[in-house]
Amino acid sequence: MKFALAVLPVLAILMVGSGLAFAENYEIKIPSGASDENFPYFWSQKDTGETSGIITVFQGDTVTWSNADTAFHTITSINPTGERTPTPDDENGLFDSGFFTAGKSFTHQFDDLGDFYYYCTLHPWMNGVVHVVLDPGSVKSIDGVASGYTDDGLGFEVKYFLDAYLASAVHVNPDEKTLTFTLTGESNNEHLTITLPRELIDNPTTVWVDGNMVEFESDSTISDNTATQLVIPLDNTSREIKIMGSNVIPEFGFLAMSILGIGIFSSLFLIRSKLSLIR
Repeated sequence: MKFALAVLPVLAILMVGSGLAFAENYEIKIPSGASDENFPYFWSQKDTGETSGIITVFQGDTVTWSNADTAFHTITSINPTGERTPTPDDENGLFDSGFFTAGKSFTHQFDDLGDFYYYCTLHPWMNGVVHVVLDPGSVKSIDGVASGYTDDGLGFEVKYFLDAYLASAVHVNPDEKTLTFTLTGESNNEHLTITLPRELIDNPTTVWVDGNMVEFESDSTISDNTATQLVIPLDNTSREIKIMGSNVIPEFGFLAMSILGIGIFSSLFLIRSKLSLIR
């Protein structure tokens, strides 16, 4: 199946601030031309622009598939088929839109946790999956991250979704280009969703959970391209999350400039002292 990593549709909530997350509706559009097997993509997620047909939502959220194509389509639930193209034998009866034409739509509410696969019975190469995860509740934040490295000494604010807390002390390693976060308690969530300012860490490329490299989802387009949102898999034993990027904090932030200044001052002092001795 033509799957790709999807991005959690919680960007607006993360950037607005704390507060309970309520049930929402998300729209996936079937674009014009999708009935052609050679068309470059068959879905277009309205809020993120994702074209994989994969979306992650919370319990109680609804997904609406809107037909902007000229052909009839269906949204029919199936069992996972791996890389194999689905067939009618894979259908499991959980939901089925029936045929709907241009300008029409199909909406389904997802009340159970899990992965719900679907396809179009008329065009089986059109397939995707809805990941339904536990709503972690309110947005939390860590203030003053890397405060010793910024010119104003205030550092950065990091926001995240989780039912547990991350420790306020974040280990910043500019040489390794890493940030290390620590869970202070056990989490029942399957993912940590975290938003990192690009001034703090740019282009996160690798994530380790308790020393093991993991696959993660990312979106670097949020907040006018000034932040990157990561969705990192966890289990209830996870304790340490290390994130590596192409750069961590400005190379010459507050602390670095202070060290450089002290070094220059010390050198000048020694030179002056030696000159005094010569005289």
